Amino acid sequence: MQNFSLAGCDETANDILENIPSDSERRAATDGGNRRRGAGGYSFRRPAPFRIFRRQVDGGAGASSFDDDCSAGNGSVDTNLRTVMMSQSAGEDPEERKITAIDKQKKEGDIYNISAEGDINPLSNDYFGVVANYFSVGLMMGGSTSLLYPVLIVKAGATASLMTASYAVVMVCWSYKIVFGFLSDCFPIFGYKRKPYIVIGWLFCAAVLIALAREGNDVDPRNLVIMFALANLGYVWADVASDGFMVFIAHREPIEKRGTMQTLVYSVSKLGQIAINLLILFGFSGPEMNCPGYQPDPSIPCTNNIYIIKRVDPELYTNNPYSWCYEMCDDATFEWDLSIPEFAISICFVIFASIPLYLRLKEDKVQAEPRLEFLAKFWSQLKRKAAWQVILYGMISHITFGVSNAAKMPANYVWLDLHTFQHSIMVIFEKFFFFVGLNLVRKYALNVSWRKQVLAGSLLVLVFNSLYFIIIFDVWRNSWFYIFTDVSALFMYTLNFLASHACMVEVAEPGYEAITYSLITTATNAVSPLSAVVSYQLLAFFPLLNDQESIATDTPEVRSQFASLQALVMLINVSSLLSLPLLPRQKKETREMVAKGEISSFWGSFVILSALTFLCYSTIVTFVTVKYHDVYGCMKVLGGGGCSADESSTMALGLVSCIFLYCYGVSFYLTYLPIFTGERSFSRSMFY
Repeated sequence: MQNFSLAGCDETANDILENIPSDSERRAATDGGNRRRGAGGYSFRRPAPFRIFRRQVDGGAGASSFDDDCSAGNGSVDTNLRTVMMSQSAGEDPEERKITAIDKQKKEGDIYNISAEGDINPLSNDYFGVVANYFSVGLMMGGSTSLLYPVLIVKAGATASLMTASYAVVMVCWSYKIVFGFLSDCFPIFGYKRKPYIVIGWLFCAAVLIALAREGNDVDPRNLVIMFALANLGYVWADVASDGFMVFIAHREPIEKRGTMQTLVYSVSKLGQIAINLLILFGFSGPEMNCPGYQPDPSIPCTNNIYIIKRVDPELYTNNPYSWCYEMCDDATFEWDLSIPEFAISICFVIFASIPLYLRLKEDKVQAEPRLEFLAKFWSQLKRKAAWQVILYGMISHITFGVSNAAKMPANYVWLDLHTFQHSIMVIFEKFFFFVGLNLVRKYALNVSWRKQVLAGSLLVLVFNSLYFIIIFDVWRNSWFYIFTDVSALFMYTLNFLASHACMVEVAEPGYEAITYSLITTATNAVSPLSAVVSYQLLAFFPLLNDQESIATDTPEVRSQFASLQALVMLINVSSLLSLPLLPRQKKETREMVAKGEISSFWGSFVILSALTFLCYSTIVTFVTVKYHDVYGCMKVLGGGGCSADESSTMALGLVSCIFLYCYGVSFYLTYLPIFTGERSFSRSMFY
């Protein structure tokens, strides 16, 4: 029998050992039919749901993969269980002792309460800066994305592929949260892991916005997209550090209330998005943004650009063939316009006003860990089934449910005349009802099964999305009807959103809050640009739906292609429910999964490789689509109609097929293959 040190774990380990029966007691209490005799004694015949994911030994024969560092876990259940199993005699079965220990911990409630410390009030002076940070995040996120529609679709007449790719590029830095999480956790500044990075991130964001303001109001739309992406890099850096604070506070919530902090910060973020969209509503609904070719200076002649003239109101052009550009068109709601420099500076004002709140955040000083040692511990976290299964669910469900009909944006403009004023109202309603939905979930559904929430939310979203067929076939083309369906669908999506994010807090272990939470969100965010890429690559098979001009013809063939694309997208969305069994039901089930401590080096590596592959692919494709749209935008693999008449769609089909093969293949292997092999039985409860 080997001796292992129980330093730092004596009290918990002794409590567990006292409740472990002796060999004779277990033989007397256990039916022989459920046991098998081995070289070292008895062990249970317990079929695991996924046999490949049983604890693996990464060393040679007899080498244990368990870590005996109990002090790092500060009494955590997973470490205690490992210590108990390592210190047992050769005749004692690890699986049996692990189950007994978990049962003991269940009775005491230790596996459900992540931290023994008391609740923290996030609205107190010490932590109010965390909440304020998410308001600023909402301002930047909402401002940089909501401004794309009036700038690209309304003013520039962009294609569907360029619009979708631009949105993905602006949000691409969210896919690199793990990098900032590593910097935050491994490189403390003056002993602080959070505060300095929040301040640095926002100052970088403000610097880029000031540079954008110096570009003037005539900045090229594609350069605007790139600069917004750079500005977002700064606030994502701040957001990752703030996520560490958020998880730190959430860990101190009792299990019945855990999730309150998450819904609070996401709600505040939505308030920030509402505020910035109100500014867009009143600032960018004038003639300069909504009237193609509008010229406020009478000394400058009207443009002769044929592409712009085609988009001018025919009646306005006919009545004033030489002075049409000085007249306000019907799509302009107000006579004034806010310039892009003024828009950027207004966000900078809020950023600088919030800096004092970040500086006064309460944070304990820490010593920087050796980087290699920290990464080794982080790798041990990632190998846990609780972590990689949640990550894989997030990736698969976000890819399949995130695919959208990229042709909707230009169609809304040419079919419904959805100008900036109406679009801004729609976005404001979206954020407001999302805010309401989050708070309703926090009040009434915080402990409802996550699977039930995702199932109900997904199906209700699809119901409202199906109403777009009424617009496609011109049964009723009304912009307010579309706003109703879109806002209703997003309201239902709050069920999906909170369920898929709540499990992340349960998986993130103390001491690894920022990097673990950012890893999980990085994996899910990494596939958001991928969903956008798939969305506009699907346009390669529907060539009439990429340009505003072709959609405006509204021929039966255009409608047929649009309906086919809409049906295909909805089918892909509903297939996301196939991965639902990978999502734990609720907080208790997640903590039990963490406590069991099953690990797999293979699946940990698989997750990292998948995330890196998707991230590199989607980043390259979206940047090429935006930056070099004039050169490569016609290629079918980038969502164009083809640069030549005989251009093949094979490459686009192959890339899209590989992505969906990954999603359905992983879901089948983890969830349904064990059913076919008899290792588990099928049950409807897998989905709720």
